[in-house]
Amino acid sequence: MKIFNRSLTILFSLLRIGLGISWFHEGLFKLQAQFDISGLVPSVINNIDSPMWYKTFMEHIVGSNVAVFNVLIPWGELLVGLGLITGILTLPALIAGIFIGINYWLADMIYIYPVQLAVGFVLVLMHKQASYFGISNGLVALKRRRNRSKISSVNV
Repeated sequence: MKIFNRSLTILFSLLRIGLGISWFHEGLFKLQAQFDISGLVPSVINNIDSPMWYKTFMEHIVGSNVAVFNVLIPWGELLVGLGLITGILTLPALIAGIFIGINYWLADMIYIYPVQLAVGFVLVLMHKQASYFGISNGLVALKRRRNRSKISSVNV
């Protein structure tokens, strides 16, 4: 049973890292290409497949704050990728990645995003296994060891 759990931990950690590389790549590409959402806003507004409430959001919120979203989107993707690759704040990174993916889906920007969403949902469900091999988990273990050594030195 231990071998099975260890195998799952390794599998989900590799999936987490792979998903992180995908998000990192998307964010880096957008940064290098000087991403500009202003051209996408009219496309979403005129898209018959996007829900009306999302079109309203794109027109009034995103369209009015293009400069903010031009920074927020590529850096959000880049940071989600870094979080997943390194294992720092894995669960918040997964949730942010799912949120970004849902927004792309609502905008009818369906390329790799359904795959990212599916993997993201699986990793949220298997969060403990997916984040076992990561910096956050290592820092928590280090803190526990330090606390134990402080307690044992007080008891002596």
